[in-house]
Amino acid sequence: MDLEKRYSRLPDRDYANFRSMFDSIFDRFGGLPAVKAKPDPASPYTVWTYADARRESYAAGRFLLSKGLSAGDRVCVMSENRPEWCFAYIGIVAAGLVVVPVDSTMDAAGLAGIIAASRSRALFYSPSLGAKVAEALARSPVDLAIEFTAVVGDRRPAEKPPAGSSGAAERFGWLDLGSSGDAASGGSPDSGAERDARGLPDPAAIDGDAPAVIIYTSGTTGLAKGIVLSHRGVIANVNAAIQSLNVDTRDVFIAVLPLHHTYAATCTFLSPMAAGGDIVFIERIVPSVVLKHIREAGVTMVIGVPLLFDKIKQGIRAEVQKLRPLVRGLIGVLMGVSGFCAKSLRVPAGRVLLSFIRRKAGLATVRLGVAGGGPLALDTAEFFDAIGFNLVQGYGMSENGPLIAVNLPEYKDNRSVGLPVKRTLVRIADPGPDGVGEIQVRSPSMMLGYLDAPEATRAAVTDDRWLRTGDLGYVDKRGFVFITGRSKNIIVTEGGKNVYPEEIELRFEGSAWVSEALVLGRKVSGRNAGEQVIAVCVPNWDRVDAERGNVPRGEFALERVRDEVRLVNKSLPSFMKIVDFIVRDDEFEKTSTRKIRRFLYADYGRAPAAERPEAGR
Repeated sequence: MDLEKRYSRLPDRDYANFRSMFDSIFDRFGGLPAVKAKPDPASPYTVWTYADARRESYAAGRFLLSKGLSAGDRVCVMSENRPEWCFAYIGIVAAGLVVVPVDSTMDAAGLAGIIAASRSRALFYSPSLGAKVAEALARSPVDLAIEFTAVVGDRRPAEKPPAGSSGAAERFGWLDLGSSGDAASGGSPDSGAERDARGLPDPAAIDGDAPAVIIYTSGTTGLAKGIVLSHRGVIANVNAAIQSLNVDTRDVFIAVLPLHHTYAATCTFLSPMAAGGDIVFIERIVPSVVLKHIREAGVTMVIGVPLLFDKIKQGIRAEVQKLRPLVRGLIGVLMGVSGFCAKSLRVPAGRVLLSFIRRKAGLATVRLGVAGGGPLALDTAEFFDAIGFNLVQGYGMSENGPLIAVNLPEYKDNRSVGLPVKRTLVRIADPGPDGVGEIQVRSPSMMLGYLDAPEATRAAVTDDRWLRTGDLGYVDKRGFVFITGRSKNIIVTEGGKNVYPEEIELRFEGSAWVSEALVLGRKVSGRNAGEQVIAVCVPNWDRVDAERGNVPRGEFALERVRDEVRLVNKSLPSFMKIVDFIVRDDEFEKTSTRKIRRFLYADYGRAPAAERPEAGR
């Protein structure tokens, strides 16, 4: 396929910076719906048009500047998915400030660490996180703390706690931003656009190559790196996403991924807005709620992690199993025929033959599903092909904003992560005889670097300015990218979360019962599934022998290690928790700098428990 010709179907959205981009978006799509959400499940959707989004967003930007923030200052946003999250993000970057999205599941220590590391001066947060935020700000204060409304779309003033109770010099509610903006306009008869932009810097004053976003890769310790992305870099990735996926004003997206992640921010938030689409926010991210909103809102695009599509597949199969044998058998035949047509003939027969299944499942309006953030199981991809649901997978990393490659709706290979997106080059470094080597990338979306970490930045980028992904793979003659493994230690969970083993290993430091711990990923099932977090632990055998009494050595050590793992798990977010552990007799082999030679112990992540020898004999 001629990718340049394919991508030229839609015009490029080249903007100098976010302020220019959002000015254009709001002017062009002002009366169209931009975002919608329900205050509660029984209520109708509250809808914000693009004109509403401009008013809310630019009020936030003006407010921050009126309180003394200036170009380049950092502002954290920590909340569950909600329209105000988007408005805060837009206001921050349109004001020439830098947004720092934070995982809402992160603990107080993690938030405090990110505030300190990013030197953020302000924080937007959800009321549901108030206690955690207060604890974090007591450790790492900010100048301003701004709380979203308790109920999405609520226009009633929130009750303010006493000054200083949040650990911030000043504390405000979301509605204070709008009143400040109204006052700033002075009741001017200007047009809405002119009024909303009053007090913001001129677009020409914002350097498009300056930092716009700092993404923290994971976790709660100093090991997390701040990825610095520029205005132009993120905008280039947004443009690439729109052109690969053919996004336009008719599309309705559903926000099922946490927006603090670059995958969600680029594909579920910024891309639909740049194309004039609509975004639906939901109260809970579980398959039944997701499908309910898809049906009610007429969703056309579902951007998710593989686990979401796995769950939907399982749900459909479970419903089919409840049917009478004759009906079940007929569906099986139709699945076989449509699966053959999709796989061998490239004909989507399932769109017609099995449209009733998609309709029954609530997927009738969806024209495209995109799986990213982790490997998509081939069985899941082929299942959706068979029922006539177009599901493609993509590939990216936060350091590239994040999209690198994605399968196209009309041209895909379910074994591949796709074709390089617009203006993105992929090369294979040091390929072996089989063509496999490290995947390296060059694009306008590449990060500026890791914040305050020049050595880490140099390690991530080659001398000739290619980004090292740490992934192993190859590119076939058609241009499709295939991933065969990873050269980094990172664990990618079934839900698409990145887990850095060293962060968990540090939790065992100082343990009375565990002398050494090595954290690894173990495949959940099949070649393309995600990984579970497991720990290989070397007990403190001296203490075990001193205190075990008449209890067998191995049994006593196993229970003490189990207790330590439980203790560590209590301090971890759910996606980082250790699901299994192994007790090892001997200490790990190490390098001259006392680092464990991790590659020697990869088999622990592959061997089932029944095949492992018992320790402590």
